[in-house]
Amino acid sequence: MEKSSTDNKFLGTEKVGKLLRMFAIPCVLSLIIQALYNIVDQVFISHSGYLPLGNNATGVVYPLTVIALALGLFIGDGAAAMISINQGKNKTQNTHKTIGTGITIGFIVSLVLMAICFGFATPILKYFGAEGKVSCLKEALEYSTFIFIGFPAFILACIINPVIRADGSPKYAMFAMAIGAIVNIILDPIFIFVAKMGMNGAAIATFIGQVVSLIFHLIYLFKAKNFKLKLKSFIPNFKLLFESLKLGISSFLTQISIVIITIVNNRLLVKYFLEAEKAIGIFTVAFKIFGIVISIVIGIACGGQPIIGYNYGAKKYDRVKTTFKWILLYTAIVGIVATILFEAFPQLFLKAFDFTQATCNPAELTLGLNVFRIYMGFILLTCFIKVISIFFQAIGMPVRAMLIALLRDVVFVVPLAYLLPLAGADLFYWSAPISDILTFAIAVVLTILVFKKFAKDVPLKSANIAKILQSKKGVIITISRQHGAGGREIGQKLAKKLDVPFYDKELTALAAQESGLAEEYIEKIEEKSSILYDLYLSTEANQTAIKAQEHVLKEIAEKGSCVIVGRAADYVLKDYNPFKVFIYAPNEFKQKRIMTNYGDSENLAKLNMENADKRRAKFYENITGQTWGDAKNYNLSIDSSVGIEKTVQQIYLAVQKDNKKTKNQP
Repeated sequence: MEKSSTDNKFLGTEKVGKLLRMFAIPCVLSLIIQALYNIVDQVFISHSGYLPLGNNATGVVYPLTVIALALGLFIGDGAAAMISINQGKNKTQNTHKTIGTGITIGFIVSLVLMAICFGFATPILKYFGAEGKVSCLKEALEYSTFIFIGFPAFILACIINPVIRADGSPKYAMFAMAIGAIVNIILDPIFIFVAKMGMNGAAIATFIGQVVSLIFHLIYLFKAKNFKLKLKSFIPNFKLLFESLKLGISSFLTQISIVIITIVNNRLLVKYFLEAEKAIGIFTVAFKIFGIVISIVIGIACGGQPIIGYNYGAKKYDRVKTTFKWILLYTAIVGIVATILFEAFPQLFLKAFDFTQATCNPAELTLGLNVFRIYMGFILLTCFIKVISIFFQAIGMPVRAMLIALLRDVVFVVPLAYLLPLAGADLFYWSAPISDILTFAIAVVLTILVFKKFAKDVPLKSANIAKILQSKKGVIITISRQHGAGGREIGQKLAKKLDVPFYDKELTALAAQESGLAEEYIEKIEEKSSILYDLYLSTEANQTAIKAQEHVLKEIAEKGSCVIVGRAADYVLKDYNPFKVFIYAPNEFKQKRIMTNYGDSENLAKLNMENADKRRAKFYENITGQTWGDAKNYNLSIDSSVGIEKTVQQIYLAVQKDNKKTKNQP
């Protein structure tokens, strides 16, 4: 019998501070490396002396690189999440296809993006802010050439990197990303200062760094721990692609929001700050420094995700609160330090990129100071907003998580950036602070509501005996059922008739004991309703619960014959050759049973019946990849409206007949 794969109980017992450091440090380092990658060219271009509009040019091209990043993470993060989920289910047969499909589609997407960018480079760059009082279009076109050529390498690396992390090699993933950044740092001064290659040199250095990084990413694919790629792996499987993309949507939207903000700001800077010729360059540099701070905070919060998720599932709310407080403390330190530096010493950041009195006019220096002191003045609140968004994701509330993220970055910032300057150009700087205040207020209210729910939600002690019963040798019968069709009652009577153990609610208690999670939490997973259901199921606690249920099911199967209701047991126990039953009934029959058993009104019974079956179907599909209720997935599909006793008898006879047939087989 296989060893339990749910050994996450240390998340509920180890000291929170130690756990947070253990998980957060690798996340922070990885994200900082990625953030630094975006800022390397800026440093050397700023000090070149002969590229006065170089930073403007990189700022104009920057949204296109983020679009490439968004597409890479859309595919890569989605594939990584899907791989992690399937590893937890011991359902890894399609892992190589998921990865191969992602790489193939990613390569095609990168070529399409590259073709679009080359075909429409001039109008795109103009729209992104390359033309104003002083045009940086020439520099932007020069810089963008090798950036566009590098899209396939960049996007493929972004796809493979999260896959490497999901395969259990986060250090290698960090190294593969870091080596490209190091190469870029080494080559930038050589190409820009020594070879005098200008913007082209900076782009070529970036391109070579991306290619080197991709090479190390590709090398890993030949020595992966849990998958092996074959030629057929790269034939696109669009079903797997769609499933993984649903899990990557959050990463995609996060990056696209950056694109939207950058484009809007670039256009408004060109429109309202005519005297500040280097406005886009200054803002781009400031925005990337801002990104480094946010990367640190996101790394801390992501490090806390598995701790919060597990303890939320275990209903250890004190540990959830403690972890959240530690994250907020570290976030506050980072945010306060950043605020002090931005408010008191903005000149240091401007000088680091050669924006000084010797190189800039007064309007440009004023803009630089205002960007740091006003536009990014509430960075502490921005940090808290990011943390709260990730907190909601950790506890299985992806709708709230995405709402908070999009409120700040799109819903408030973009309209305010357009509207405020109408009353005065300098009001543009206040679009971000006002957005921070509004979003933070909403985030705090939502967080308080959740913590109030914690106070009321006291874990119940199990009324079920969490014990797996020894049974006689024989068939395992699994029952899937429509809500109201009487599946539980039929299962109980059938088990009694066969004189074997019956498992339904008992599975929940056993899985809770196995995983350390709360019984009520596990019970709700199959019945959970969520707009972003796939993101909900992908959280740490839910995967732990699902793995625990599957492990318990296999332990039960080892003990002998039994009757099991729900939990996709027919699929989980496929190696034990169970007799699979699906129980259905006409809606009128089910509604009457629901009204009688639960006291629902006719309309409420109908609504609950429809919703419950949708949720069960979605859960079953997520676990098995098959269609719930499809007759070909079962040995017997039976209408229970003929009567409970008659249904039990028919299943009993079908099982006996199947047993005789099996025994007579050579």
